[in-house]
Amino acid sequence: MLKKTEILPGIFACIFTLCSLTHAVAGDVKLVSDTLDNVCGVDITWGPEAPNGTPVEVHADVTKGWSISKPDKLCYRRPATPDNCDSGMTQWKTQWKCAASAGPATEELSLK
Repeated sequence: MLKKTEILPGIFACIFTLCSLTHAVAGDVKLVSDTLDNVCGVDITWGPEAPNGTPVEVHADVTKGWSISKPDKLCYRRPATPDNCDSGMTQWKTQWKCAASAGPATEELSLK
Protein backbone atom coordinates (compact mmCIF):
# COMPACT_ATOMS: atom_id res chain seq x y z
CA MET A 1 0.00 0.00 0.00
CA LEU A 2 1.29 3.44 -0.92
CA LYS A 3 1.77 6.06 1.73
CA LYS A 4 0.41 9.59 1.31
CA THR A 5 3.93 10.96 0.92
CA GLU A 6 4.54 8.63 -2.03
CA ILE A 7 1.34 9.64 -3.83
CA LEU A 8 1.77 13.44 -3.63
CA PRO A 9 4.78 13.72 -5.98
CA GLY A 10 2.92 11.64 -8.57
CA ILE A 11 -0.15 13.85 -8.31
CA PHE A 12 1.93 17.02 -8.76
CA ALA A 13 3.71 15.49 -11.76
CA CYS A 14 0.36 14.70 -13.39
CA ILE A 15 -0.99 18.19 -12.76
CA PHE A 16 2.16 19.80 -14.19
CA THR A 17 1.98 17.59 -17.28
CA LEU A 18 -1.71 18.35 -17.88
CA CYS A 19 -1.15 22.11 -17.53
CA SER A 20 1.74 21.97 -19.98
CA LEU A 21 -0.31 19.99 -22.50
CA THR A 22 -3.26 22.38 -22.22
CA HIS A 23 -1.04 25.34 -23.08
CA ALA A 24 0.63 23.46 -25.92
CA VAL A 25 -2.72 22.58 -27.49
CA ALA A 26 -4.11 26.10 -27.09
CA GLY A 27 -1.48 27.83 -29.23
CA ASP A 28 -0.61 31.51 -29.44
CA VAL A 29 -1.80 34.54 -31.35
CA LYS A 30 0.88 36.90 -32.64
CA LEU A 31 0.02 40.53 -33.42
CA VAL A 32 2.39 41.86 -36.08
CA SER A 33 2.84 45.47 -37.21
CA ASP A 34 3.65 44.85 -40.86
CA THR A 35 1.72 47.48 -42.81
CA LEU A 36 1.98 50.77 -40.87
CA ASP A 37 5.26 52.61 -40.35
CA ASN A 38 4.27 53.96 -36.92
CA VAL A 39 1.20 53.83 -34.69
CA CYS A 40 1.14 56.28 -31.78
CA GLY A 41 -0.64 53.77 -29.50
CA VAL A 42 -2.04 50.26 -29.47
CA ASP A 43 -4.21 48.67 -26.76
CA ILE A 44 -4.07 44.87 -26.47
CA THR A 45 -5.90 42.38 -24.31
CA TRP A 46 -5.93 38.59 -24.36
CA GLY A 47 -7.48 35.45 -22.91
CA PRO A 48 -10.60 33.40 -23.57
CA GLU A 49 -12.93 36.25 -22.51
CA ALA A 50 -11.04 39.07 -24.28
CA PRO A 51 -11.84 41.88 -24.69
CA ASN A 52 -14.63 41.78 -22.10
CA GLY A 53 -13.34 42.48 -18.59
CA THR A 54 -9.72 41.54 -19.31
CA PRO A 55 -6.73 43.75 -18.46
CA VAL A 56 -5.50 46.08 -21.21
CA GLU A 57 -1.84 46.66 -22.08
CA VAL A 58 -0.99 49.97 -23.72
CA HIS A 59 1.92 50.15 -26.17
CA ALA A 60 3.12 53.55 -27.43
CA ASP A 61 4.99 54.39 -30.64
CA VAL A 62 4.60 51.00 -32.28
CA THR A 63 6.87 50.82 -35.32
CA LYS A 64 6.79 48.57 -38.38
CA GLY A 65 8.23 45.15 -37.49
CA TRP A 66 6.92 45.18 -33.89
CA SER A 67 5.12 42.06 -32.67
CA ILE A 68 3.72 40.54 -29.51
CA SER A 69 2.38 37.03 -28.79
CA LYS A 70 -0.21 35.97 -26.24
CA PRO A 71 -1.89 32.62 -25.58
CA ASP A 72 -5.35 31.59 -26.79
CA LYS A 73 -6.98 34.82 -28.01
CA LEU A 74 -5.59 38.31 -28.61
CA CYS A 75 -7.49 41.53 -29.32
CA TYR A 76 -6.20 44.96 -30.28
CA ARG A 77 -7.43 48.44 -31.05
CA ARG A 78 -5.65 51.54 -32.29
CA PRO A 79 -6.59 55.16 -33.04
CA ALA A 80 -8.59 55.82 -36.19
CA THR A 81 -5.59 57.80 -37.48
CA PRO A 82 -2.33 55.98 -36.67
CA ASP A 83 -0.31 59.14 -35.94
CA ASN A 84 -2.99 60.89 -33.84
CA CYS A 85 -3.78 59.19 -30.53
CA ASP A 86 -6.69 61.59 -29.95
CA SER A 87 -8.50 60.27 -33.04
CA GLY A 88 -10.49 57.47 -31.48
CA MET A 89 -8.94 55.88 -28.37
CA THR A 90 -9.96 58.42 -25.75
CA GLN A 91 -13.63 58.94 -25.01
CA TRP A 92 -14.89 57.03 -28.07
CA LYS A 93 -13.00 53.76 -28.29
CA THR A 94 -12.43 52.11 -31.63
CA GLN A 95 -13.68 48.57 -32.16
CA TRP A 96 -11.55 45.65 -30.96
CA LYS A 97 -10.16 43.34 -33.63
CA CYS A 98 -9.51 39.81 -32.38
CA ALA A 99 -8.00 36.51 -33.44
CA ALA A 100 -8.09 33.20 -31.62
CA SER A 101 -5.79 30.24 -31.95
CA ALA A 102 -7.43 27.25 -33.59
CA GLY A 103 -4.83 24.72 -32.42
CA PRO A 104 -1.21 24.34 -31.37
CA ALA A 105 0.13 26.56 -34.19
CA THR A 106 0.64 30.31 -33.89
CA GLU A 107 -2.10 32.41 -35.49
CA GLU A 108 -0.93 35.77 -36.91
CA LEU A 109 -2.99 38.94 -36.71
CA SER A 110 -1.87 41.99 -38.72
CA LEU A 111 -2.05 45.44 -37.13
CA LYS A 112 -3.96 47.45 -39.77
